[in-house]
Amino acid sequence: MLLLAALVGVLVLVAAHAVSHSGGSRSGRPGGRVNVSRVPATVAKRTAAKPTSCRPPARRAIRTAPSSGGARTVALTFDDGPGPWTPEVLAVLKRKKVQATFFVIGRQAARRPETVRRIVSAGHAVGDHTWSHAAPRTPAGWSTRGLAQEIDRTQRVLQVTTGIDSCLFRPPEGVLKGATRPSRAAGVSIVLWSVDPHDWALSGPRSASKIRDRARSGLEQRHPVILLHDGGGDRAGTVSALPAIIDDYRRHGYRFVTLDRRP
Repeated sequence: MLLLAALVGVLVLVAAHAVSHSGGSRSGRPGGRVNVSRVPATVAKRTAAKPTSCRPPARRAIRTAPSSGGARTVALTFDDGPGPWTPEVLAVLKRKKVQATFFVIGRQAARRPETVRRIVSAGHAVGDHTWSHAAPRTPAGWSTRGLAQEIDRTQRVLQVTTGIDSCLFRPPEGVLKGATRPSRAAGVSIVLWSVDPHDWALSGPRSASKIRDRARSGLEQRHPVILLHDGGGDRAGTVSALPAIIDDYRRHGYRFVTLDRRP
């Protein structure tokens, strides 16, 4: 009996060790990761096709916020997450009652599925920012096959994690060369921006005033799209600047919109 009990104890420990090193639940529930290689074949097959809930892709890259009843509108967008700073960005947006659009990196979304679900449950839009964020470094631009795989892999993670199809795609570093064909084949619209405060190049809370000042350049536009970041590095400056950016645009009569709500 003692030998049998010892054997059972060893098996329990081995099983617990295997679970802890597999990232937890395969479903991507809190504390776990989404294992894309284990996505059920039915889901993989469906998400490899064009998203069924999206309108036909825009003919050109989108650089303006959707209009809304003739009012001036502004779209806040956040790239390169989800990351450690994403919850703080979400907290500011909730406090200010603003919805935004998050362009997520697929492998980051797989590592932080619960954060992606928080983004969606809060009413924010989610876009595809490729799986690896590896922008092309040659004049030829994107490889059609390579970019198609990057888009599809991220779409699969979003589908498994949230049950939604993303209709939006933002190419890393705004590289358009070679992006049109694979993005249209995937059924997603390319989205760029019209205001770039370069917050990705700044770090620390002391950078907040500079980020805010640069973001104010959009006040000269009727429907600006502001590029900010919630991942990719120290985003303390972005978080600190965000409330003032929101206040600046509200004082000038802008309405905040997400990029998935186009006429």
